[in-house]
Amino acid sequence: MMRKYYAKSKLPDGSQPTVKEHLSAVAKLAKQYGELFGRGEEAWVAGLFHDFGKYSEAFAEALQGTRTNVDHAMCGASFLNYVKHEKKSKRARRAYRPLIEAINGHHAGLAAFDEIESFLTGNFYEGEDISPNGGKTAAIAGQREYEKAAGCFLDDYPGFSWPKMQKYIASNEENIEIHNLETMLYTRMLFSCLVDADYSVSASDTDPQYLQKTERLQFKAGLWLEELLAYQRKLHEQSMSEPSLNQIRNELFERCGNMGDMEEGLFTLTAPTGTGKTLALLHFALRHCLKHGKRRIIVALPFLTLAEQNTDTYARIIPDIFVDHSQSNLSEEAREFASRWSAPFIITTSVKFFECLFANYPTDCRKLHHIADSVILFDEAQSLPAEVTETTLEAVNELCRSYHCTMVFSSATQPDFAAIPALRWKPTEIMPEHSRLYASLKRTYVEWRLEKRTPLAEIAEEMAQLPSVCAIVNLRKHARKLFCQLKELCPEEELFFITTDLCMAHRRIVVEEITGRLKDGLSCRVVATQCIEAGVDLDFDVMYRALAPLEAIIQAAGRCNRNGRLAQGGRVVVFEPEEEGCLYPGSSGSVSGNWYENAAVLVKRLCVRQPLDLDSPAQIKEYYQELFLGQTDKEALRRALWRRDFAETAKEYELIANRGMKVIVPIPREISEAENEEYQIIREEVLQNGITPSQMREWASLTVTVPMYQQEKLEYYMEQLDFARRNQGEREKSEYYVLRRQYEKYYTKDMGLQLPDEIAGGGIW
Repeated sequence: MMRKYYAKSKLPDGSQPTVKEHLSAVAKLAKQYGELFGRGEEAWVAGLFHDFGKYSEAFAEALQGTRTNVDHAMCGASFLNYVKHEKKSKRARRAYRPLIEAINGHHAGLAAFDEIESFLTGNFYEGEDISPNGGKTAAIAGQREYEKAAGCFLDDYPGFSWPKMQKYIASNEENIEIHNLETMLYTRMLFSCLVDADYSVSASDTDPQYLQKTERLQFKAGLWLEELLAYQRKLHEQSMSEPSLNQIRNELFERCGNMGDMEEGLFTLTAPTGTGKTLALLHFALRHCLKHGKRRIIVALPFLTLAEQNTDTYARIIPDIFVDHSQSNLSEEAREFASRWSAPFIITTSVKFFECLFANYPTDCRKLHHIADSVILFDEAQSLPAEVTETTLEAVNELCRSYHCTMVFSSATQPDFAAIPALRWKPTEIMPEHSRLYASLKRTYVEWRLEKRTPLAEIAEEMAQLPSVCAIVNLRKHARKLFCQLKELCPEEELFFITTDLCMAHRRIVVEEITGRLKDGLSCRVVATQCIEAGVDLDFDVMYRALAPLEAIIQAAGRCNRNGRLAQGGRVVVFEPEEEGCLYPGSSGSVSGNWYENAAVLVKRLCVRQPLDLDSPAQIKEYYQELFLGQTDKEALRRALWRRDFAETAKEYELIANRGMKVIVPIPREISEAENEEYQIIREEVLQNGITPSQMREWASLTVTVPMYQQEKLEYYMEQLDFARRNQGEREKSEYYVLRRQYEKYYTKDMGLQLPDEIAGGGIW
């Protein structure tokens, strides 16, 4: 009688899936996923051999609890490596390399074939049992054991034959960095098919409805298009904006819809702020999905505030929206809670979207194959960090080339990425005559106050004389100083402060109050950082903007006379603060910090030649051409790609360099009684039981990020939370904190989290 091999321990109902049952189910599902981008056979092979190592006595003993640290993942990779060597065709041999990488890494994470080949060869031919995955013991070692396992496999699959698999062909075989970027993405895509299928089948063993619960695939593009058109007509009928502005909005909306019928590929949309790009992009996406049978729409946004605003807009048209904000600094345990992206309409952050393209862990890559055959809308294209721009855009090219994606980069300040020397960038512009839109929608005039630096006290004095004014500065410490100075000048007036010192829920409340006051014509003075520049639909008479990159200045100007109310135009004052120390975000050693400062200095230099016109696409293009001159991605990332190092690439590719530590904060009762009560419940629960990844997501709106250099303050004023663990005997510190009871007063109604500069036993910050 044949020995029965099992894939896992007994389930709660007493059943125990065999290796054959598990492999068959995973292979079938992986093939379904791989067919999305024409690689169904390859994904099927990965699924069929990923747990080949479970045909072994060692794994059977691990199930019985008599052995530990047994690695079954490398065994499927070792066996396919042997099969690869037996192939006569070099092309056929190369087709196996990404499968070997995916199978070997489906638990521990991806490693390059060249990195693990010696382990796999030694394991198969020499009987070496040391695994590259954490030094565990291989479940199978030596040809004799592999022959036995192969016999068991053929007993389960007597009619098995190897399918014909195609070698992946990169778009540029000569440029090693681009070649490796593309082949690594291909491995990740197969890896994603395998991991998602494996996880889903395992979850279905205990919950047969798992896939139905986690897949929302009813993509009703036709119905949603009808809803969009009806909503657009209603907006037009109810609009209080100038007729000329409404005409341009309608023109842009119709143009985007018509362009949606074009062939799939890479697009840009360049149009001024306030022209309705959000709905116009949706028009493009829905028409494109109907034309080409796309499976989903993904909206990637650089800021949570923008994600919130767009979600509110889209929800009026599309009832089933999956929102997935980026959560960072999670423990390995927390990574297990990563979401699947099996939904028809997804809104996420650019951090979440782009970082998964370069990830190496199973849970981070699991969603990747769901990106295939999608329309991806990336708003505020200028927000990409300079040190990873070229790598990011080459990955975008590859999504469009090999995975049936269509991607639109939208911005009022469209970067001229083609100016980056080595980048291949040839998008189709949806609105090529956008210069006309900028000229007809000129709503502000700019006062460039850059001859000398301006004290913040002077800005405060000027703001005190204006009824509708906002000042945006680059640093939180500048915002605090300016706000306090303004408060001394206007002690009886209602003033507003918007920075990331306020949690998201608090900012939302403040923005709603500001919006109401502006709409009612009441006095409204606001001090903010750049977190207000995108996704906050406000309209001031006067805007002060500290010197910054041109795109940031234009975004700020978009919050001045936004609806064209002022016949003479809104006034935008660009000034350079007279403050000691660094004037720009990022430390002196930070590439991103240097980039922000370099871009601001470039603006100042260009203004010496001729004052910049914020409504001139030609001058915007000139700015980007000079900014990108000689620009390359950071050396550490390029080096990781050159070495084809999955782990190092994931580490070096990051869109937020200093993520900081998270503080769950108490919104004062006078702002929101309900939010304060929720915080009190949260506080006791997480202190007692630790914090779970689901709680991190649920309570993100009550969280403030504090820079790493303030850790001493955090340790004094706050209590650090543990991660919630399955084994309550083990505790691991998270990067989440809550205020100690006696210090809850430091989260204020006016300015959010404001920790004192002096702490007991410490110095001055």
